[in-house]
Amino acid sequence: MVAPGTWIFPDDGQVQLAGKRGLWLSQHHATPLGVNMARWPAGVPYNYSVHPEIIQKAWRNAVNTYKPDQDILWELGLRGLSDVSYAALDPSVRDNEALLGKRISDAIAEQQRIVREHHPNALFVTDLWSEGNRLMRDGVLKIPSDVITVWSDTGYGKLQDDGQARAGQGAYFHIAMMNDRANQLSEMVPVDRLLSETQRLADHGATQFFLVNTSDLRPVVMSARATMEAAWGNLKQGEAHAYYKSWAKEEFGVAAADAIANVYESYFAAPAHAPNGEEYGDQYYHTTARRMLLNSEVEWPSYVLPDQAPIWQAPHLQGAENTSPAVRSAVDRERAACSSAVKHWQSLYGKASQAMSLVEPSRRSFYESSVLTMISINMESNEMLLDVANAIEAKDAGHPEQAVAEIHKGQEALVRLKQAEARGEYGRWKNWYHGDWLTGVSRTQDALAQYEKHLLDSSTPVPPPIRWSDWEAYYHILHYEGDRTVDLH
Repeated sequence: MVAPGTWIFPDDGQVQLAGKRGLWLSQHHATPLGVNMARWPAGVPYNYSVHPEIIQKAWRNAVNTYKPDQDILWELGLRGLSDVSYAALDPSVRDNEALLGKRISDAIAEQQRIVREHHPNALFVTDLWSEGNRLMRDGVLKIPSDVITVWSDTGYGKLQDDGQARAGQGAYFHIAMMNDRANQLSEMVPVDRLLSETQRLADHGATQFFLVNTSDLRPVVMSARATMEAAWGNLKQGEAHAYYKSWAKEEFGVAAADAIANVYESYFAAPAHAPNGEEYGDQYYHTTARRMLLNSEVEWPSYVLPDQAPIWQAPHLQGAENTSPAVRSAVDRERAACSSAVKHWQSLYGKASQAMSLVEPSRRSFYESSVLTMISINMESNEMLLDVANAIEAKDAGHPEQAVAEIHKGQEALVRLKQAEARGEYGRWKNWYHGDWLTGVSRTQDALAQYEKHLLDSSTPVPPPIRWSDWEAYYHILHYEGDRTVDLH
């Protein structure tokens, strides 16, 4: 079974291809019944309290667009446009959890009825996400017994069920995620965490459904394999190191297995952590650095271009208050967090480089790309964010020359990062990193270059106070859809 995309239409090419391969289809939690909520038409109300008939028409048309013989596990639920809470678009349920839960429960019941008009033996699932987990935990979301209830994580492999998962339910894990903080270009979620959570589910019989979101699969093949082995009961809690060794033996040879297993253990222990305990993923370094630089140069207000959103949605205000205290806080936090992680990354890279000699010659290109490049991306990104924080600190202290020197160090770190990526683009993977629109290393390079100009000449034109890198990513990803919108005829 596969959910072949997020913001897609029911007759898109990837849907057709999955069907031709004999795969069951499911849908993303943000596109119930296959309705592409990032392409809702302009000027049409999206409010299930006031105009349920409009949304029901969208559901019915999407169901009818799928080929009648396609096997589908139908996704049920009610969220807003662009994968936000439904409450963001319906004031009547805002700050009223019971009513929000009822509205979603009513929608699920209606969606079942619509599907069964044409598919009386249909199977259903609802993937809880964000507020869905909360509403389910609080008992205000009523899901029919013949719908598989699926608890989700937040992108870091830790489910949000608070121990409530029970027999007949399932799980939705991420091993990579686009959220400005997690990982896109490298591994991030420790295998021992995935095994612990999977074992907990199995112990409670919550094994009816298991979904893994890989984002781009290539950077996370090691944890993807581990997750699916665990899902099938082949890996248990406490076996992470044994898995690292088995993986290394299979991919890099017997002689390298012990050393590389230790590299993986050290890799997942190396990143700095946010105050909430979440690891710094490769997106975090770059998103944070760009925001800090922009807010240091142009204090406020700032705006965000919508990304996973209908093309008619307007930019929204990001901050209407003085951002200086937030920048000051970020500088202090990142100087402390990233400086403490530097030695871990450097030690790890040295250990991983030494292990290269143990790798079978035919597998060294894969080792370079999947291990050394992965470490380099995080090591150099950590260094860059530290340098950015130090540059802002020096600028605010009235030392522009020192600030420029710190920016140069950050630029050098990103050059080394790009060189590591190039070494990982062997064979068919040539130019792989040209498609990096989500972590956005090149955009970070642009931001550092702009900030250097600002430091050298305060009369330099300031950058537009707009965050748009996520918009760029989804412009590329969804551009093929043109001006198509959800069918409401």
